[in-house]
Amino acid sequence: MVWYSAWIFSTLVGLFCPMTFAQILPQSNQDKDSGVEEIYDKFEDNEVKQEDKKRKDDTKRQKEEKGDKDLSKLSELATLAPFEDIAVIQKRFLPKTGRYEFSSSVLMSTNNQYFNNLGLGLRASYFFQEKYGVEGIYKFLTSSKRPITEGLVDNQHISTKSLVEPKAFYGVAFKWSPIYGKIAWFQQQIIPFDTYFTAGLGITSTESGGADSTTTLGVGQLFALSKSYGVRWDFNWNFYRSDIDVSSDSSPDMQTRQHSDLFLGIGLSYFLPEATYR
Repeated sequence: MVWYSAWIFSTLVGLFCPMTFAQILPQSNQDKDSGVEEIYDKFEDNEVKQEDKKRKDDTKRQKEEKGDKDLSKLSELATLAPFEDIAVIQKRFLPKTGRYEFSSSVLMSTNNQYFNNLGLGLRASYFFQEKYGVEGIYKFLTSSKRPITEGLVDNQHISTKSLVEPKAFYGVAFKWSPIYGKIAWFQQQIIPFDTYFTAGLGITSTESGGADSTTTLGVGQLFALSKSYGVRWDFNWNFYRSDIDVSSDSSPDMQTRQHSDLFLGIGLSYFLPEATYR
């Protein structure tokens, strides 16, 4: 009877007791695989973080070795890449083929030791190719005596009528522009430029009334501010033979002597028609 009473008690407890029992099941193979993958993912994340840290440390060390570079300066661009393997080929900024150039400039003689020669120069050019053109030249000059010349007259009583005073020049020259490039203006602006050479013939008028055949040579540069105008400077050297009066009170005499004038000109150039093909 005892065992029968125990069976009845256990049955009632199972029916009416609110407590339940859960059985722990063994892990499936899928759960085991996901756990392994999480371990590998953490390992890979650690490797990536270490590589990033190493890369940052290397970059920081290189900057400390080279020092801080101000890349706003053109001279520091060489630190970015070796320039030996870079070639830049560009067309001229200011095209000339089939265009006219009109120029005006202020002139000053730089080699006349007896007179100050100042004046105005006018030029008109036509370019039949980008490098080649023909130029017409006119120069109007004024002269004033230097102190050394006044001293010859006032102190030494020496006449200066034998000295050559150029009054004007007009002629024609061939113009060749083989060199072009760019320069940096105080690291603020890039300005294209052309370097040109001239050679021609003309006539020099002197204060004594002569009109002497002249050979002229020149070199200069044009700095383009746009495709229509620019600033120019040039040196022109004129060679000619001039008749001078070397007569004295007792005997009149005229002689022909070799003379040269070296002029520095600074002015502006304007091009027509408007450039539409570049």
